[in-house]
Amino acid sequence: MFSVFALILCLILMIFIPGLRNFGAVVLFTVIVAAVLTSPSVSRRRAFMTGLTKRVNDTIAEVTGTCGDQLSAREFRRMIRGGEPLSLPVGGVPGLNLHVERVASAEAEAPEKWCAVFTVVPPETGTDSFDRLVAAANDAGPGTNGA
Repeated sequence: MFSVFALILCLILMIFIPGLRNFGAVVLFTVIVAAVLTSPSVSRRRAFMTGLTKRVNDTIAEVTGTCGDQLSAREFRRMIRGGEPLSLPVGGVPGLNLHVERVASAEAEAPEKWCAVFTVVPPETGTDSFDRLVAAANDAGPGTNGA
């Protein structure tokens, strides 16, 4: 969209600036203007994903009790695209799954909303860790299960 805007702007500026009247100048102008207009959007999206990843990592550390299961922003985006849950051990016992998905909105201009859900699967052994996991999930506030 920004490329089309830059091309139209360049065509208008050709009337006043004779240096823009060749193909190379038009291409260069279009690419530079589109990049300048796109970069703030990309940086805002990157900052949003970094903040969301930090919130999810804080929740993972709180629930599992370890900081070793931290996600990078790249791993988090890959998990969102793939739709696969991430299995997390609690006290060395598997049973916690993290699933993140984009929440659909009926409005065309609605901001992006994401939902991070932890699901608990009871293990066959190690019920003490599972009981601690369920207690942590029950004590969590309403803002900790969604992002």
